Amino acid sequence: MEQFESWVYDLDPDVIEVTESWASPDILDSELSLIGYDLFRKDRPVSRSGGGVLLYVKSSLHAVESPPPSSFPEQLWCYFLDASKVKCYVGICYRTLTVDIYGSPNHDLLRDTVNELRAARKHFLLMGDFNYRFLSWPPLLDNYSITNEAGEFF
Repeated sequence: MEQFESWVYDLDPDVIEVTESWASPDILDSELSLIGYDLFRKDRPVSRSGGGVLLYVKSSLHAVESPPPSSFPEQLWCYFLDASKVKCYVGICYRTLTVDIYGSPNHDLLRDTVNELRAARKHFLLMGDFNYRFLSWPPLLDNYSITNEAGEFF
């Protein structure tokens, strides 16, 4: 955690998102906190190790946790007001490829999340580990090496 804190205080970002935190109810918020940042966390909602997401937002932004737009299991959202008093939503998600954790690969739930935010016309930034495989970015959509799901996500 010391290296992480040094990196944070050196770069001074407004928002930090961490995927695969491996946090669990046994780990206190105080063990994960950073001075000057509000911590939001979502541990993996099933009794399997791994996964989980953390979201740190500078305390000066007065971020408020927001309910997730869909039932995607490992996501976390908050918002803060920009200079024009418009709500800016920031979200993080971890899309596992391990099908037996939730019973499906989560692609449809992730698509539902993005579609719900778009339909609500919210200003949002979604970051995370989506576990789509691309050989290059932007992906070559006519390349047979990417899946239909990866192409749809792009």
